[in-house]
Amino acid sequence: MHKITFFPLGNADSSLIELNNGKVIQIDFANMRDPNDKDDKRIDLKAELDNRVTKDTFDVVCFTHLDNDHIKGSSDYFHLLHAKKYQTEGRKKIAEMWVPASAIVEDECEEEDRIIQAEARYRFKEGTGIKVFSRPKKLKDWCKKNDIDFESRKHLIIDAGTLVDTFTLSNDGVEFFAQSPFVSHIGGVEVDRNSSAITLHLTFNNTAKTEAIFGADITWEVWKDIILVTKAKGNETRLEWDLIHISHHCSYTALSEEKGEKQTIPDDEIKWMFEVQGRKGGYIVSPSKPIPSGYDDIQPPHKQAANYYSEVAKGLEGEFKVTMEHPTESEPKPLVFNILDKEGVELEKAMATASVYIGSKTPPRAG
Repeated sequence: MHKITFFPLGNADSSLIELNNGKVIQIDFANMRDPNDKDDKRIDLKAELDNRVTKDTFDVVCFTHLDNDHIKGSSDYFHLLHAKKYQTEGRKKIAEMWVPASAIVEDECEEEDRIIQAEARYRFKEGTGIKVFSRPKKLKDWCKKNDIDFESRKHLIIDAGTLVDTFTLSNDGVEFFAQSPFVSHIGGVEVDRNSSAITLHLTFNNTAKTEAIFGADITWEVWKDIILVTKAKGNETRLEWDLIHISHHCSYTALSEEKGEKQTIPDDEIKWMFEVQGRKGGYIVSPSKPIPSGYDDIQPPHKQAANYYSEVAKGLEGEFKVTMEHPTESEPKPLVFNILDKEGVELEKAMATASVYIGSKTPPRAG
């Protein structure tokens, strides 16, 4: 069966998708744990992935955007083609890299983001081993400046509202639909990484047609754009979900302009996506620190947003899960979901004192 794993890394993103044909897809890589802090409960991502992915190559590594909480440690872990210093023994190779167009065209990269940008630019110049999401004028201008024939690179570009041709339902049992970024999300004078991030809708070819959404760090305004355009194109099924990775570590800004006193009230379109498009037994996953007990925190996760997500999950007879709280806050472990052949999705129950998992079926969904 297919598996989706979310790793406990604090307010950071790293998700592994393992297909039953042996292909593996990593969405973001952020090894946030401080090895010098014995009290750091965040997982050692490198060790976890080495245990789970025994082959030497990831079929896809998707960097939804270049913020540190989505790329930290990636230049130490992956074999990168653009410079020999990143090709030492034991590094995992990347067959295909996915990045938003903003990762190539932005000018402010200085640290690890500069390294990942260099790799993306190298692959795009070579014309292989990469998919770039969106085609803003800035990308065409960048090609012209670097003596690259843009037309000869169009096969590497994925537009919002289209399927990524790397995977198919018939060959891989899953398809990836690009929800964003739109050209307009990258067209401003300055690149906003969160707004121009890659978001994806997955459909698995099991009897239940299980669906999942990966929301990166986009804001409620971008979600509203996605929903309105998706509706206008008659693609409402691309907003259905059994499993949803919520945006920006349970920040209220992924739901609404206003945090709310006790609960964030989402924009009407976002409310529709969660409450109507979510299926019975659905899981809502927050890749974040534990939810605070109070309501005054400036940084996410926000208690008000968590209250809304919890209410949605209850209404769907599903669950709201936080990566740094599963199975316990004192000993978090990866959240592992199985995509079942018939019933849909199940969460594997993690034993708090051992790395042993026991399957736990979700109630059969309606529809």
